[in-house]
Amino acid sequence: AVVSTQSTGAAPSAQEHVLMRLFRAQRNFYITGISLFLLIVLRTMLSRVSRIARLEANNEAIQKQAVSAGNMNKTLLEENSALKKSSEGKEDLLEEIKQMEELKDQVKAAERKAEQSKADAEAMRKQSENLTMEYDRLLIEHQKLQDTVMPTDKKDE
Repeated sequence: AVVSTQSTGAAPSAQEHVLMRLFRAQRNFYITGISLFLLIVLRTMLSRVSRIARLEANNEAIQKQAVSAGNMNKTLLEENSALKKSSEGKEDLLEEIKQMEELKDQVKAAERKAEQSKADAEAMRKQSENLTMEYDRLLIEHQKLQDTVMPTDKKDE
C-alpha cells in the first residue's frame, strides 16, 4: 500500500494510523503465538523431567531390592551348604534346595529389572539433555525474532 504524506505537521494521516494499528495487531499476534508454543515446550519438558525423577526413584528402589535379595541369596546359600554337610539324605534338605533355586531365580529376575531400570533412567537422562538443548535453541531463536520486531516497534511509538 502506498502511503501518501500530507503536510499536516506531526499528526499521522488516517491511513498511517490504520497501518500502525495493523502492525501492532500483527506483532501482538506473533508474540502470543510464540508464547503459546514456548508454553507447550515448557510443559512437555516439565512432564519429561518429572517422569525421569520417578524413574530414577524407582530405579534406586529396585537396586536396593536387588542388593537385599543378593545378600539374602548369599546367606541362604551358606545355610544350604551347612545343611547339606550336617544333614545329608533328609527330605527337608531337598525341599530347601528347591526353595534356594527359586530364590536364585528371583534374585536373577530382580537383577535384570535393576539393569533395565538403569538403562531406562540413562535413556531418559539423554532425552532430557536433548530436550534442554532444543529448548535453548528455540529460546535463542525467539530472542532473535524479538530483536527484529522490537527496533521497528520503537520507531513507531
